[in-house]
Amino acid sequence: MRIVLCDSETINSYGFKTEVKGINLSRFEKNPVMLYQHNPHTVIGRWEDIKIEGGQLSATPVFDMEDPEAAEIARKVEQGFIKGCSMGIVIKQMTRTKGIDTATESVLLEASIVSIPADENALVVYDSEDKQNQLSINDFYKLFYNMEKKEKPELQPDNLEIALSQCNMELQAQVDEQSETIKALNAKIDELKRDLAERDYREAEAFVDKAIADGKITEEVKAETLSFYLSFPKETEKLFANIKSADEPSALQQSSISLSQMMEKKSEPSLTWDELDRAGKLRNLKANNPEEFKRLYKEKFHKEWE
Repeated sequence: MRIVLCDSETINSYGFKTEVKGINLSRFEKNPVMLYQHNPHTVIGRWEDIKIEGGQLSATPVFDMEDPEAAEIARKVEQGFIKGCSMGIVIKQMTRTKGIDTATESVLLEASIVSIPADENALVVYDSEDKQNQLSINDFYKLFYNMEKKEKPELQPDNLEIALSQCNMELQAQVDEQSETIKALNAKIDELKRDLAERDYREAEAFVDKAIADGKITEEVKAETLSFYLSFPKETEKLFANIKSADEPSALQQSSISLSQMMEKKSEPSLTWDELDRAGKLRNLKANNPEEFKRLYKEKFHKEWE
């Protein structure tokens, strides 16, 4: 597999051409590093068989297959999911012919595999061989035209369109990446919810089976008791702690009534103090659920119930 790193005839994302025969390869050939997305901390391999032919600079990628991230990127490249490549250069000389700027002399520092190139010959321009700071398009114009002692020109319409296209594509790439991340997180949340529900059901079933084995309830009320436990586990355990056997109908009846009241309370929408007052239910609330009564009282009058 050979990949074209640069084509002399293509205008790049900065709005100029790079003359392939003017690219100094000596530094790159000593360290033909292959990065991912121009990140110096993500070295995924090296470049071999570097050639300049027919106005194109091309090379063969060799991926570090012992690095899981590099191996995955290699798979995507080989299967055509990633097709972009981008150079990182330092410009030494620029010329303008018929309104088109061309980097006639440059130094190649690195070449990267990129997910979304800005165009057919995307690249990153560094400010110098030593500092190697990546320049924005505006920074590039400032640096270049200061070096040439020229006044910075207005961006041409073509350059503006290229810059806008690049921004749109980069933004869309970020949106797509975030969408995939959100999708993966939602799937993980659903999986955890299923695991939690299964765990809660196993615990509830174990509790009810033990209650049956201990003779506290009969098999006939297993389904109802299981439903109660899933809704109110702590309350159910507390109630059943007072039952010694299924022969205590009063205890069982009281437990059933209490749990039923809890279920009804859970299914009812929460009412405000004023709504309960109009319905004449404040007295019942105070008797049956004093904690909720105190909470609503504080919410209504902004002070504690005495």
